[in-house]
Amino acid sequence: MKFHIDQRESGLQVRVEDVAGDEEALVGAIRRCRQSAWACPSGECMNIADISERVEAGRVSLTLIPRPGARIDPTGIEHCLRYMLAAFR
Repeated sequence: MKFHIDQRESGLQVRVEDVAGDEEALVGAIRRCRQSAWACPSGECMNIADISERVEAGRVSLTLIPRPGARIDPTGIEHCLRYMLAAFR
């Protein structure tokens, strides 16, 4: 699995590719991680106000919107994704 993180004015755009067959499981894991952000090694989920997900064949796209007054650090999200995606390999 590989992923790309793009900084946008309104937040971050994240694309996770090569997840064929695991798309829904990955989205579920992301939702659970966000609900218990203290379990994530980066803690960056604490800065996320909203996540919108789009599932396509073999790909999951996420739009991460920060909480008011917060910034979502792409490096922290990268760290979190590497940790989370290790469970899917």
